[in-house]
Amino acid sequence: MTDLSGDVQALVNETINRLRHLIPDAPAFVSDEIEDAIFEAIDSIDKDMRALSLAIHDNPELSFKEFKAHDNLVKALGKLGFTLSNPSSLSTSFVATYTHGKGGRVFGFNSEFDALPGVGHACGHNLIAIVGVAAAAGLKAALKACNIPGTVKLIGTPAEEGGGGKVILIKEGVYDDLDACAMAHPGGGYGPTPFTGSCPVNTPGTLARAGFEVEFHGRGAHAGAAPWMGINALDAAVQGYTAVSMLRQQIEPSMRVHGIISGEGTWVQNIIPKYAKVSYSTRAPDVKSCLELRKKTIACFKSAAEATGCSHKVSAPDEEVYAEIRNNTPMARAYASFMEKTFNDKYDMDTITTASTDFGNVCYKCPSIHPGFTIPSPTGSGNHTAGFAESARKLEAHKLALNVAKGLAVIGAKFLSDDEYAKEVKKEFKKLKREVGEAHAPLREAQ
Repeated sequence: MTDLSGDVQALVNETINRLRHLIPDAPAFVSDEIEDAIFEAIDSIDKDMRALSLAIHDNPELSFKEFKAHDNLVKALGKLGFTLSNPSSLSTSFVATYTHGKGGRVFGFNSEFDALPGVGHACGHNLIAIVGVAAAAGLKAALKACNIPGTVKLIGTPAEEGGGGKVILIKEGVYDDLDACAMAHPGGGYGPTPFTGSCPVNTPGTLARAGFEVEFHGRGAHAGAAPWMGINALDAAVQGYTAVSMLRQQIEPSMRVHGIISGEGTWVQNIIPKYAKVSYSTRAPDVKSCLELRKKTIACFKSAAEATGCSHKVSAPDEEVYAEIRNNTPMARAYASFMEKTFNDKYDMDTITTASTDFGNVCYKCPSIHPGFTIPSPTGSGNHTAGFAESARKLEAHKLALNVAKGLAVIGAKFLSDDEYAKEVKKEFKKLKREVGEAHAPLREAQ
């Protein structure tokens, strides 16, 4: 083989280094002993997890009122040998903890369990709940069987569908001692992907979301006898709604604005409405642009209030600002490789969903991943539909959820047992926070 000159060799080396980031990292798997401990532990609680999932699914509860789900989850975790506590102000939250040995890192999982009005568990939170429990149980078994020092925590997070439970828990310090965190979310039934783009794992996996409400106060009057004596609060809401519809023509394709108009029980067709309320959300690829869009949207309703003579009140709490998900690159690649190798489940890291979740805020608190998994659901029965709620109850969805729990537990075990891998994960997290910069200044200030 002919030797290359020094200059040519240097050029070759430089080219290789530049292209190195395009070569997938080697799969970060654990030993057979660790994997076996995880799989055996999760398989052994299959029936219990199925019963738990159905108990949550068949008793849907709305945000901050998930009392039955909370009690069922706490009971199951106590039976599995976890120590239970609730260091937060949220009555339906909990933290399940298991520590083995001294020192070691802390790996966390999340369980969601709130439902949606009218369609119950149409986002599959019954599956999310058992993924968290099973993953925590699997990782606990691995720590004990393989003598790995470390702590596993499962955080019960209320009110993901509205209210920002995780945002509140972050503010109250519940996530402070976590070195890394993971959860997974089911989907399906959409047909063609609603939005895809060039989105590697270090760019957004979901959109940021910011919610708000505007209340309009007018004056009631007889709509037939003396309408001129009234100030129509519903007119203000409708005028603002129309202005927002026009605003949509000038926003970027990846952005969203959506909302509803509501009133009070005294609305009747022959009385000028004295009160109306709008509840809206804006979505965008990062917190800064999302809040800028929210400001423009609120301006539409403020102008409508002025035009109609109504007074108004805007409510835009910090808890309603959900950051976009940023999957930690080493964790996401390891999870994708493991799931494809073990279950032939291809995890696509190059797509973005225009949904939003308060787990996005967790991604800026510690290194995190939030993979999705597809359950069988007829086209047209995607998340937040009655059809998806049916799909989330099926046995096949349950089996897929437990496979996901195994994958997340393996990544947790890798993080707790492999010092070099943990350093890589943390290094990537620091890089993310450095690169995000101004896009998340509002989020940092709120926290």
